Amino acid sequence: MSWLEEALNCVKLVDSLCDGDAKSAFRTRARQIPSEIYYIGTAYAFAILAARSSEKAIYGPGGLADKIGAICKGEYSKEEKGYALYGACLLEALKKLGIPAGGLVETLKALDERGALVDIEIAEFVDWLKKLAEAKFEKEK
Repeated sequence: MSWLEEALNCVKLVDSLCDGDAKSAFRTRARQIPSEIYYIGTAYAFAILAARSSEKAIYGPGGLADKIGAICKGEYSKEEKGYALYGACLLEALKKLGIPAGGLVETLKALDERGALVDIEIAEFVDWLKKLAEAKFEKEK
């Protein structure tokens, strides 16, 4: 699967399973996180996503569709949903790079070990996600 296909799948799921508030919050995160990755690295950016949503939301059971559905139906604030949705999509992409996804500590350790290499490998995905979210979803009000 290409990074474009991966990003399209994520945006399609957010579009079909979430309300307008969650979509616009996701759009905001899709615009913010690529620069966070560029300047401070994937590990730190991923930690921010988990801290501003929750590990439970990002690492929920099932596949990506199950996670996105649970996040959008869950008792999270609009902002928390945006961070969790982006975190779940990013985690799915990181798994494609062989980063373990058993829990936050495990993922962060692997990201720290691979360092800037992951930042370079994931750059295309986060750029596609940004462009697609900007095109598809309305700005936050």
